[in-house]
Amino acid sequence: MLENKTDKQTESDNKQKFHGIASSPGIAIGRANIKFSANDLEIPSKKINKKNIDKEITRFIDAKECVNRELRDIQRKISQKYGKEYSDLIESQIEILNDVEVEKQIIETVSENLLNVEYVYKLIISEYIELLESSQSEFFRERVSDIREVKNQMLLKLISFDENNLNEMSSDESKIYFAKYLTPNDIIIHSSENIVGFVAEEGGLTSHISILARTLDIPMVLGIKNITNIVKTGEIVALNANKGVLLRNPPKEQIEKFKKEHKKHLEIENIFINHRNDPTVTTDGRKVRLAANISLPVEMDMVKKYGGEGIGLYRTEYLYLMKNEVPTENELFHEYSHIVKQLPNEKIAIRTIDVGGDKMYSKLGKEILKERNPFMGYRGIRICLDKPEIFITQIKAILRASHYGKVKIMIPMISTIEEIILSKEYIQKAKDILTKEGKPFDENIKVGILVETPSIAFLSKRIGKEVDYFSIGTNDLTQYILAVDRGNDKINKLFCHYDPAVIGAIRWIIKSAKANNIKATVCGEMASDPISTMLLVGLGIDTLSVSPIFLGPIRTVIRNISYEESKIFANKILKIQTRKEVIKEIKKQFDKKFPNWEKDYERLF
Repeated sequence: MLENKTDKQTESDNKQKFHGIASSPGIAIGRANIKFSANDLEIPSKKINKKNIDKEITRFIDAKECVNRELRDIQRKISQKYGKEYSDLIESQIEILNDVEVEKQIIETVSENLLNVEYVYKLIISEYIELLESSQSEFFRERVSDIREVKNQMLLKLISFDENNLNEMSSDESKIYFAKYLTPNDIIIHSSENIVGFVAEEGGLTSHISILARTLDIPMVLGIKNITNIVKTGEIVALNANKGVLLRNPPKEQIEKFKKEHKKHLEIENIFINHRNDPTVTTDGRKVRLAANISLPVEMDMVKKYGGEGIGLYRTEYLYLMKNEVPTENELFHEYSHIVKQLPNEKIAIRTIDVGGDKMYSKLGKEILKERNPFMGYRGIRICLDKPEIFITQIKAILRASHYGKVKIMIPMISTIEEIILSKEYIQKAKDILTKEGKPFDENIKVGILVETPSIAFLSKRIGKEVDYFSIGTNDLTQYILAVDRGNDKINKLFCHYDPAVIGAIRWIIKSAKANNIKATVCGEMASDPISTMLLVGLGIDTLSVSPIFLGPIRTVIRNISYEESKIFANKILKIQTRKEVIKEIKKQFDKKFPNWEKDYERLF
């Protein structure tokens, strides 16, 4: 049973309105779908009557069949939306669920000891988890997370299993998914279901779940504490993720208000779509390339829908995260070439895998799971250089895709010149192998780096001689310059793109690029914030790369500002001493240029 609630909890239960972080914009209305953990429930041992053994075993078999159907349905939807290769994770869970030896052991234990099946299931699966965690086999240890997920689904089904539960699970109603915390896998898996929004107790604006939700255009609100213990499964909830607001059991008039806001949102979206081909040129003739950030091939539809000039950042790690094994060269080539062929005349920057930090990937070694400070540890290019066979495999796939368009290689998490030099050596090795194999590729492919560490920012003028372009990752650059873990809720107020130190670093990186006659892009989340656009344009950026849903707003700003005015404004900002004053000045200038922002888009085109 659920733990007893405190008076404070009961008071929270009566609340109808909650505020969190507006993580991914949009409006959604649906029934709450709470992700419970079986660990939150007490499952006591109960003696059963001998004549009820068959009934208990039937409960187990029925629950297993129900979970099987749900997993198969999820797998089918993932395959349809993202491609068959992204459904491997579900196949692994199905195999675990249907393990014959486990089923035999559970049935025997129930029959011999006359114990309730949910208690027996939890006991036996927990023993398996403990055994696998201590195993010397990397393969078995990697199965633990899948086993935990299956355990959770089965126990919840066994505890509340009846016909009503089965009918509820087959409902096609729109749902909003609630969890204590979310992973990129959760977003991919559940966005393939009838989920129209996400709410989580933990997470921040620049976390990878936020980035993924924005790229998939799914409303998300984060940071509402204890919400999974307050909202009940099946309740009607309304989510205004533009403002970070959640309403529980809203009255009819409030739902109508949300629907009107959603209608206005769609009208604005149509304006952006109709103007997707308008050139991103300032009022005085300065061209600023506007590209898109993507994480999954399915997002190419959104890039075309909103008019991105190519891909400024393609995050490639999600295929790795969703597969049971490290992807093969041909699997990677198939995905990359599919994307490149859709935009053969546009530049596409493919970033090599950037796992670690908040994107754990045990298949690259158990050490990645034991990081005390994962954001500053074994991640990004550090893993690739430590495991060159994986790195070269991916580079070969990127090179092969370059035969079909204007592909560029982007290396993340560089912190020393030596890492750049060694990365280029491995790229040359990959080229040599492909030449011997007779496979075509772009011999002159551009190689750039994601500038996101203070060491590279500081040395960018010197490092510009070693690469073909810079891409500024403002999320990690801000994190490292300010020594603020962007995934830590306790200190996320310290995380700020508009700190003078961060703005000064961006200015220096852009100047260093120009000194070396190479281009500079901003591809971090700062680029997706319309109030940043005038500042970044004024600092001299060549390209802004943003989540597809922000292509319209950023295009609007670029086309309604002057480059010369922006330079004057940027120089003014560079002289301000505190972030508070910087933010105040930036907002003041934005309100001056766009006094009716979001209300008068028609006038701006």
